[in-house]
Amino acid sequence: MATHKSLVLVGMMGTGKSTIGKEVAKKLKVEFIDTDELIEKEENVTISEIFKKNGEKYFRELEEKIFLKIKDDKEKIISIGGGAFINDIIRKKILKEYLSIWLNVDEDLIISRIKRNAKKRPMVDQNNIEKSVKNLKKTRDPIYKLANYEIDCNLNNKNKIIEKIIDFYEKNNN
Repeated sequence: MATHKSLVLVGMMGTGKSTIGKEVAKKLKVEFIDTDELIEKEENVTISEIFKKNGEKYFRELEEKIFLKIKDDKEKIISIGGGAFINDIIRKKILKEYLSIWLNVDEDLIISRIKRNAKKRPMVDQNNIEKSVKNLKKTRDPIYKLANYEIDCNLNNKNKIIEKIIDFYEKNNN
């Protein structure tokens, strides 16, 4: 186990986990890992294509396998897919070995962000994005609440969100 805990960003799709995670990693001068990118690299196709070709069950198994392969050899910032923290095995490992932060965003803001590239979001019904997001949020938020910290990201002030994450990270690694 590393002396410093790596940090995992959890939350719904469209909350900015990857965008914010990259910025945090850059400021802290640590590695950034996006598990969705690792999955796409491993499979050599997009996540939407994985869902289309092999289904959600296959994707979730792959997601677990990829996450469990991440080495805890040095500090890093990890962004996981929206459904990854729902997985008991992934969640237990995160809660035991990492610092976790839930990026919480109101469903209206998530919906507006997702509408920009909804086709890349296989968990969203293209014909009823609003209903899909509301249902996912309703089932997932109680699980996301288990994360070590929660940040309200509705202010849409990326720099303040980044500062809060770095503050939580530094408090837990000193």
